Amino acid sequence: MTKNKVLIITHSKDNPSIDTVSEHLRTLGAIPIRFNTDLFPTEVQIASHQLNGGNISVLTTETGEVVQSSEIMAVWYRRFYPAKGLPADMDIQLKQPSIEESKRTILGFLDSLQCFKLDDYWDVKHASNKEYQLMLARKVGLDLPNTLTSNSPDAVRQFFTDNKGRIITKMQTAFSIWHEDIEQVVFTNKVTEEHLDKLEELNLCPMVFQEHIEKEVELRATVVGNQVFCASIDPEIMKGMETDWRKRGMYTLDKWQPYELPKEEAEKLVKLAKKLNLNYGAADIILTPDGAYKFLEINPCGEFYWMDVYQELGICEAIANNLVSAGR
Repeated sequence: MTKNKVLIITHSKDNPSIDTVSEHLRTLGAIPIRFNTDLFPTEVQIASHQLNGGNISVLTTETGEVVQSSEIMAVWYRRFYPAKGLPADMDIQLKQPSIEESKRTILGFLDSLQCFKLDDYWDVKHASNKEYQLMLARKVGLDLPNTLTSNSPDAVRQFFTDNKGRIITKMQTAFSIWHEDIEQVVFTNKVTEEHLDKLEELNLCPMVFQEHIEKEVELRATVVGNQVFCASIDPEIMKGMETDWRKRGMYTLDKWQPYELPKEEAEKLVKLAKKLNLNYGAADIILTPDGAYKFLEINPCGEFYWMDVYQELGICEAIANNLVSAGR
């Protein structure tokens, strides 16, 4: 049986990056197989056999396509939304166990695959730990803003003083809150004096606090193997995005420009990705008015597609090449 299929872990409403990477894979002689995790277990099926003679796993997609584990040469782990298709009116006491069992079944299936993964689920989860990645970023020589993660009001007040009253706050994870059918996303925001009297609610949820860095431009540097693709945007190009460009993200997708990141900085990002066991990562960096590069974070499964559409950086093609060549 030919081992020439690339399994793409995603969901049914993902953006067209899936189709573009799939086209590049076909050009390279590989067969892309889309696994919409939101349609498991309702429409997609997994049969995973663990036998004394070895393991045999079979995936049947919602379109009826059948894939055996022995045919899979690589996995592109992009998005993971297991069991989103369960009935909305399903009893919560039954729904939660079903979601957990579905998640474990998919992860067990993925762990049993003996092939290259871009990237392994467990490496992605570990690399998503901001404290861990900042520690490693410092070790490879990247310049970081002062950062505090805490639920202590006193620690935050002292951090505010230590950084001369110029700090921002953000969450460690990306999430949104729905209120009356309106999605409210938690963005990065400045911390002011008046906020210091309202920190007791940290006992319900810790937050990240960071030194506020003056911006000349904001950079998005995407690592694929040993390559780094970078684009920049002027934070003052549109009102409301000075602290977090994502606040006007949908309106600025075509405003980014290709950016030549200095070789030394690009090499540091590749070193960081290697230490994190990642072949892919999307890093956020600030270039200050005095020419310093400040590393903020790296997102193991960060978004990139708008830079391929508008800035034509070639990230989709690099991802396909990385998958077929089994990494760097």
